[in-house]
Amino acid sequence: MAQTIEWTSVSEQYDVPEGVEIYRGTRNSPPLRAWYIEVDMKVASIGLVPYLAEGGTETITNFSKRSNAIAVINGGYFGGNASYSTLVQPGQVLARNVGTLSRNNTSYPVIRSAFSIDKDRSMSVDWIYHFSSLVDGIYRFQQPLAYTKGSSDTPLAAPKKEDGEAFEMYMGVGGGPILVKGDSVHVSYNEEIFWGSGVGMDNRDPRTAVGYTADGKAILLVADGRQGNSYGLSLPEMAQVMIDLGCTEAINLDGGGSSQMVVNDALINRPEGTTYQRPVATFLAVVPADSIPSLPVIGFEEILDTGDAEATVSSGWTSSANSGFWGETPSLITLGGDGSKTVEFVADLPSQGRYRLDGWWVASFNRSKNTAYIVEHRLGIDTVYADQSTNSAQWVELGEYEFTGTSSDRVTISNLGGDTFNYVVADAVRWVGLDEEITSSEMESGRPLNSYELLGSYPNPFNPTTEIVYELESSGQVRLEVYNVQGQLLSTLVKETQSAGEHRIRWDASGLSSGLYFVRLAFENSQSYWYASHKVTLVK
Repeated sequence: MAQTIEWTSVSEQYDVPEGVEIYRGTRNSPPLRAWYIEVDMKVASIGLVPYLAEGGTETITNFSKRSNAIAVINGGYFGGNASYSTLVQPGQVLARNVGTLSRNNTSYPVIRSAFSIDKDRSMSVDWIYHFSSLVDGIYRFQQPLAYTKGSSDTPLAAPKKEDGEAFEMYMGVGGGPILVKGDSVHVSYNEEIFWGSGVGMDNRDPRTAVGYTADGKAILLVADGRQGNSYGLSLPEMAQVMIDLGCTEAINLDGGGSSQMVVNDALINRPEGTTYQRPVATFLAVVPADSIPSLPVIGFEEILDTGDAEATVSSGWTSSANSGFWGETPSLITLGGDGSKTVEFVADLPSQGRYRLDGWWVASFNRSKNTAYIVEHRLGIDTVYADQSTNSAQWVELGEYEFTGTSSDRVTISNLGGDTFNYVVADAVRWVGLDEEITSSEMESGRPLNSYELLGSYPNPFNPTTEIVYELESSGQVRLEVYNVQGQLLSTLVKETQSAGEHRIRWDASGLSSGLYFVRLAFENSQSYWYASHKVTLVK
């Protein structure tokens, strides 16, 4: 009888982030060395993502380095440079499970399994079949085809859509056989026709598996084998290990020489990271949450693209032909200059609170290293400068701000700070809620009533004076301020209690240079706090 595996946390050795734990397991009889990664899918800053190798196959450490992965295991089966197992990323099927297999010179239709991750980060293990190369062609079945005898089985009829259900898989990686289903050992070895494949049922071998627990943790397991100090595991033994680790469902992935685990770009198994890496076709990686465009955010997020109604684009921008842009609208580009070319995004946030602001752009060698993002928030106006020559086609954090939850929350991308030889990019911005009470619901009742209206400045553009007009519906404390695009306060025009009614204030900008400025009005009384702002352009 096999001894119990002793698991020890080694997370401190690898300096992994919150939500990721690394464990090393040992057993003396029969000898075993194994590792597993526990990924808490409720932690917003990390994600679990399946990937296809670059160029057909690649080594796991090469993939880890280029994808900025925290930890990686190998994925499903492959031959040459082609994956034989499902690989789905949001909206696209990059590889399909085999639909037929040749055994004994006979063609066998087959339903094989996959591990999937939904938009809400819930996980499942299912038997699936591809009726097309599209996501809507994936169907899942309550049972695989009823092969039970191994090499003496006769081919069955190919699966039909009406016997399954449409399964719009969000992300997933294929493999097989299923190891755990319904909290118990359920190895669908014959049903998925693994006989004759080189994948043994009862022999001990290196193995890789993935499963999940009832409380939303993914378990990624690799066991070494074919070594004096680690014989490996059979499929039923692997299934029991996954159950012992709390998995309610689990699936086997490619094993043997493919079984590999990397943490922080270093191979940690086979044995202890000192042996040759077999290039593989697919991976399952723990990554920072922003490393894949469509990885869902936990909680509230709002994304605005240049093609959305909430975006206002000034003249002087052109569409970029470069790929990697967010959504359906190509990136807009313009040469750096005086700040007169802008794209303004007006947010519709559910409530006042803290939000993280992210930017998305398509990088290139001739992109600005100093693109201005002008952020209007509850506490003022800040300008963040982003290097758009790097971090292409991913969300890049611009900062955390306190926003009001009103139409006063705005971000403006400006060509100020660039130069006449490099292009500023406007693509998309994202707000991510950081407070627990911020949800994706409208929460209109939580918004204060507007107690004033900032009507505008006349004339605009102006030289050198303009009149700022606003109207108060009730009396309260008023601050009227002027900022430059760096977020620096230039002048406080009003700081006093004012009565209800229309007010007009003249601003003289004689001592300032031509460019873009922000007029900001803040109002406060016992019922509400509110602010609004608008842009004015000084032309000399």
